[in-house]
Amino acid sequence: MKTSIRVMLVGIGALALLSAVHWARAQHFEGPPLLLYLLGVLPSFAAAIAIPFVVLGMWLESSPVSSYTTLRWRFIWITLAAGAGLILWEFGQQSSRALFFDPDDLIATLVGLVVGWGLFALVSSKRP
Repeated sequence: MKTSIRVMLVGIGALALLSAVHWARAQHFEGPPLLLYLLGVLPSFAAAIAIPFVVLGMWLESSPVSSYTTLRWRFIWITLAAGAGLILWEFGQQSSRALFFDPDDLIATLVGLVVGWGLFALVSSKRP
């Protein structure tokens, strides 16, 4: 299977998690505090995984790479940009009346970025 397909499948999986969490939040579940906490932070976690993988997958389809080093550097830059954007978005919520700043979302974003690195190592073999 091509690397771009493996990368996109991870992105699709993260988008599915994001969608499932938004659906669950809309149901207004009542449950244990841990479940409610996870429903609060999982969108940040899932987005931190989904964005880099979807962007990298699209980039690989339009411009394939010939070396693992190039692939890894693309992932690094995309992940840094996505992480910076998500963190700026979270801080930007401080100035909004409709949105809520949550420091736990920052932690979930960082954890999602780290998990994304691990997933990248799993799906990107040493060959593009």
